[in-house]
Amino acid sequence: MELVELRFENYKAFHRPASLELRPLTLLIGRNSAGKSAAARLPLLLSRALSGRAESPVELEVDGVDFGASFLDLIHNRTPHGAIGLGAAFEDDTERRVEVWAKIQHVSEYMLQVVSAFELRVTGAPPLKLTWIGTNPLEDPAPYRLQLDGATREVNVAFRGLLPDPTIFAHLDRMGMTPSAMVFAEFTMLVSTVLARVGYLGPFREAPQRLYRFPGGNPESVGRRGANAPALLAADYLRRRGEVLQRVSEWYQRHLGGWPLSIARQGDSFSVVLRNPTNPAIEVNIADVGTGLSQVLPLVVQRQFEVVTGKTGGIEIVEQPELHLHPGAHGDLADLYIEAAKQQGARFIIETHSENFVLRVRRRIAEKQLDPDRVSLYWVDDAPQGGSELKRIEILPTGDVSDWPRGVFSEDFEEAKAIRAAQREHAWGSASRRMCSSAKTTPRGARWRGSSMPSSKGATSGKSTIPTPLRRAAGSRAMLAAARRGARSRSCGSPTPRRSTLPRTAGRTRS
Repeated sequence: MELVELRFENYKAFHRPASLELRPLTLLIGRNSAGKSAAARLPLLLSRALSGRAESPVELEVDGVDFGASFLDLIHNRTPHGAIGLGAAFEDDTERRVEVWAKIQHVSEYMLQVVSAFELRVTGAPPLKLTWIGTNPLEDPAPYRLQLDGATREVNVAFRGLLPDPTIFAHLDRMGMTPSAMVFAEFTMLVSTVLARVGYLGPFREAPQRLYRFPGGNPESVGRRGANAPALLAADYLRRRGEVLQRVSEWYQRHLGGWPLSIARQGDSFSVVLRNPTNPAIEVNIADVGTGLSQVLPLVVQRQFEVVTGKTGGIEIVEQPELHLHPGAHGDLADLYIEAAKQQGARFIIETHSENFVLRVRRRIAEKQLDPDRVSLYWVDDAPQGGSELKRIEILPTGDVSDWPRGVFSEDFEEAKAIRAAQREHAWGSASRRMCSSAKTTPRGARWRGSSMPSSKGATSGKSTIPTPLRRAAGSRAMLAAARRGARSRSCGSPTPRRSTLPRTAGRTRS
């Protein structure tokens, strides 16, 4: 079973109901503080809330990730006595679907959270609904109205996080709904199992150290700040034939300057170093190289570890993987996740500010190396009614996009337009100065006397001997030249003449 959709309402920046469809590769783009992180981190929040072991409906710190100082920080605009709605949908290989939805009320007087409404839907079974009907938020268990398949009963229910205590299924048995009770019990356990495999890697990775101790165990995750990446490499170096280390080193060689990465053993400790490709005796500690090379290490290590071990299940949230990395390597980083997203059971939620990252995903789709059905792309932006909203951007099989929001990644185009405008203005200014210089050195009459434009009068008859179309063309050229002289005069500081300085022929359009 896999997590396929997130739902939320009045949650942080999102006032109105929103849903986020999750695919193997889900990308969130948008402005700073628009709400990308709030949406991306939601599976982590739900992993504790739907575990069946949480002490409160929503815990504000999960695996070291802080969601707020109080529950008010989760409510849009921090409204006192406000409520938020959180939900998720899961599907298995047979397309059976489980949907969980809960509304959590904040009781300001007691600084307490109460699950005021709960709904569980499972394919093939009637929905189970619970509505809080109590008046004392301190009651536990508390009175709820239970609705199932047209039947209603008042029951006392205790919640563990956002899930009702398993005693709820005993109530269903007494209502003569044993099959439904068994279905709900089974899928509640499955939901908890799926969300137990949520990983998170934040935007600020641990700074590298010069020296590390060899790990006593075998870590399988780099951790939320990537601090375990060196230990994972060292364990692989000592106990797994170094296959992960070899793959990480090859990736660094191909994409980050050609220097292989290795472990330098120093007694009971070790260092992570980069070696000169032409002289391996020269090594540089990773603490002494550019920040980008050390910041990307946890991402590369985690990806290669899962390739080697085959442990690709679960959900992984990654914020700004491209941080501190040169834009030229953003696409190569995207390829890491593209390859991982092709594996069965993998789910990645990636928040990024990198246009190159998104372009590489589109390119791989256009090259038929990635199925567009395995990608979700969302733009997080201001909603017309206030707050933020999610806008789905569909990537077509050609790599093109539909409904691309105005202004998304348009900064380079706007900058290019501004540069071109500045270049044109500079070129016009230079041309004006040259014309001014020419005007000061060439008598006005000489310019017309030297003109090759034919006379508009005959030599003897006083009538034009030039065909009318040619005469009109000559007049147009003269008008253009006069306009340029006027502009040149103004740019050179000369006053605009009161009367036209056009030759007489310019005004004659009839023979």
